[in-house]
Amino acid sequence: MIKLNTFDAILEGHYTQQEAYDYAMGMVWCEVETTEQDVYHSDHLESIDGVGVYYNWKADYYFFVDETTGE
Repeated sequence: MIKLNTFDAILEGHYTQQEAYDYAMGMVWCEVETTEQDVYHSDHLESIDGVGVYYNWKADYYFFVDETTGE
């Protein structure tokens, strides 16, 4: 378990990993709220312009983390 500052936006698992990267690149993240959450069962996939792309393999969804705040 790790505490991360996650954005309040997810993509369900039927999207591909590349689609999650494209979503991260195309979003205006400064307009999305964040919440500090305990994160379980997840893998860090990529960092894109200060946004971490993670995949929760147990619940099958992608989520995004603000990496500019030092987690």
